[in-house]
Amino acid sequence: MLATAWLKLSEMLSGPFLLSVPPYQRPYSWGEQQVEQLLDDLTEAARLGSSKVVDDSYFLGTILLMDQPGNQTVRITPKMAPREFDIIDGQQRLVTMMTIFCVFRDLDAAQKSAIGKRVQAMVLAQHGKPFFRSERFRMHLSSRESAVFEKFVLAPGGTMRKPESPFLSPSEQALLAMRDRVVLELQKLTSRERGQLFQFIADKCSAVVIVSHDIDRAHRMFVVLNERGKQLQRDDILKADVLSRVPQSDVNWIAETWDKTGAELGKDFEVFFSHVRKIYGYDNRQVVSGVRAVIADAGGAEPFISNVFVPLAKTYQLIRSVDATELPGDIRRRLIYLNRLADGDWAPAAMLALKDWQSDPDRARMLISEIDRMAHIMRLLCAGTGKRVRRFSDIVDAIRSGVAIDENHPVFQVTREETRSIVFHLKDLHKRGPKICKLLLMRLGDSLGGRSYDIDPELYTIEHILPQRPSATSEWRRWFPTAEERSQCIESLGNLVLITQEQNDKARNASFEVKKAIYAEVTGSVPLLPITADVLAAMRWTREEIDGREIRLLNMIANMLRIDVPMPKLEPPASSGSGDVAAAPLTGPAIEQSKARAASRR
Repeated sequence: MLATAWLKLSEMLSGPFLLSVPPYQRPYSWGEQQVEQLLDDLTEAARLGSSKVVDDSYFLGTILLMDQPGNQTVRITPKMAPREFDIIDGQQRLVTMMTIFCVFRDLDAAQKSAIGKRVQAMVLAQHGKPFFRSERFRMHLSSRESAVFEKFVLAPGGTMRKPESPFLSPSEQALLAMRDRVVLELQKLTSRERGQLFQFIADKCSAVVIVSHDIDRAHRMFVVLNERGKQLQRDDILKADVLSRVPQSDVNWIAETWDKTGAELGKDFEVFFSHVRKIYGYDNRQVVSGVRAVIADAGGAEPFISNVFVPLAKTYQLIRSVDATELPGDIRRRLIYLNRLADGDWAPAAMLALKDWQSDPDRARMLISEIDRMAHIMRLLCAGTGKRVRRFSDIVDAIRSGVAIDENHPVFQVTREETRSIVFHLKDLHKRGPKICKLLLMRLGDSLGGRSYDIDPELYTIEHILPQRPSATSEWRRWFPTAEERSQCIESLGNLVLITQEQNDKARNASFEVKKAIYAEVTGSVPLLPITADVLAAMRWTREEIDGREIRLLNMIANMLRIDVPMPKLEPPASSGSGDVAAAPLTGPAIEQSKARAASRR
């Protein structure tokens, strides 16, 4: 029988546990996105910056360990004798969590807080016989990353040091990138907030720990944990719960309604219940328990189905459908923009705003407009999932309060600090957030063209008109003679257009005239977007054109988001010696004329 125990993270990284990653394990491979998601989840569960009750626990999943030869653990307890364990399943999580603790220690080293002492007790373990004990690092990685992990994570102050050698293996680079992301995210918190988060992670985060002493059994367990069959879904659990609470006469119609709704929502059905929980203020609970609370508040299973489940499911289907022709055009247009955003943090607020839209279409129109605005503001702030969820939770609470709400309500206001942050990110948005940069360019193009293009953003890539690496003999070097001037212009919004990958491959470092001809090459399925057609009439592409276009686009963003965006100062135009004058921005019918001219040049 396998030894099993439910342990807090602080218990797992203390006392008797000496952990090693065996050589046959894969190297560390978590990316920055996975680490950021974990930190967002932990921050959300700890309720930092919120008055809501802290979650009782956070489940880290199952950790599978194996005894060293000669040992056979029959009972797992923090008080058992120290012993070595190989990590069979859970390496990525344990290495990441140990790194998070070490960052806590180093960030607050100057304060000499209790955190540092507690973390060192996790990092260093006693081993050996009584009277002959010595210290060792509690966690050993395989030889691939061991030295980097010990020097730049485990050692006191290690997370604040940079490696001297540029020659790092991919796994070492991944480990350090994860560490640097943790440092960046935890630096955003105050010392007090870090203390609260540390306490939560150490004492509220738990895992199921399983110990095997047989490698074959451990491998079979690993396969079961990672390649098991179809899991019981939340909607299955909730369906059974609802049907068990209704009279037999109502079972058939409720089951049919449930199954029909599930088929209509498809893969979104699971997510739907998460949104329902948030709409009714139970986002501090797990999904199943949260929906059960909504059912109780609704008065039971039958009124829940009639008054909550069905109307919200229809609204959610309306929101997710691109063919929702019954909605007013301006609402439909904003839903197109919202649905392009990864994750549906905005969806509960939108569902609540549109639930009864026909009874007050003006209110619904205003709310969807503000939800769309705030969703894009949060993306331009480069806010993580946790921060976005908290912002929209406040919006949901405001809509549900019953108090009159309009665009001047506090939940729709942007602080000066947030505005400064947006302006900072807009300077090189392509580098900071390439996905939102592409979506913003598409939306700006819609404004330039005077119509919305309901087209897949994946069909387009971002192209730098002034190339990132122009050849030494090109006209680009005459127009932008210094590296400093080029670097100031390359990532400017004014220097970006959207074209297909095939066009991008052709354009690369070509001259401006050749690039314009390539931009004008379009097919029926992938149209020329106004954000690209906007530059086709320009006779040259110098600092003057880039700055002028950037100012124009920033003005559009300022109006779109209702924020104050300070305009960059225009540089005096450099003399090209050609006497050319930059053409006015291309709009309206002139687009078709420019396409024809570009075609004739080819």
